Amino acid sequence: MNNTLTLLGDVLWASAILILSIGLSREGSVVARKPLGVTASAVVAVWPLTTTLVSLGITAQNPGQASPWQLWTYLSILVPFMFGVLTAVQVARTRVVPAPWNLAPLWALGVQTVAWVVPQLINVTAPATFAEMGTVIPALGTLGFLATTLGLGVVAIVLSNRSRAESTLVFESSPRE
Repeated sequence: MNNTLTLLGDVLWASAILILSIGLSREGSVVARKPLGVTASAVVAVWPLTTTLVSLGITAQNPGQASPWQLWTYLSILVPFMFGVLTAVQVARTRVVPAPWNLAPLWALGVQTVAWVVPQLINVTAPATFAEMGTVIPALGTLGFLATTLGLGVVAIVLSNRSRAESTLVFESSPRE
């Protein structure tokens, strides 16, 4: 049951990110359907699902599998971060989302990065303190994820309900008589 809910959450995440990146029209895409932005956001969208499926399919029971599993762990940290930065920069650069909200994905990435780095630093500098904070550390990660995901979702909903400025009439032919 837990695996099913995890997969369902990953599919919903992927669907939401892909809808935002592709949009219903070019104007509705947060990356203006530019290839780099769409590709980077597709990787961000599909990566959690990929990680879940790999985790379900591979177990590190065999000592010979430890090295590839360690490589996968490092990739699971590095790949989403790299493509998350690419996606956030593409959203900021395309300016489809009005300023300053076009920087919101970069803010969210910063919050999530801090929520991940702080526990790592505590573990390295004070392992005993880290061990004592057994329930606080996962809560910090969950809070960082929920705050940024819900925050970006609220910003997206509010901005989508704003009326678009009317286009400027450049040339109008003479009226019919």
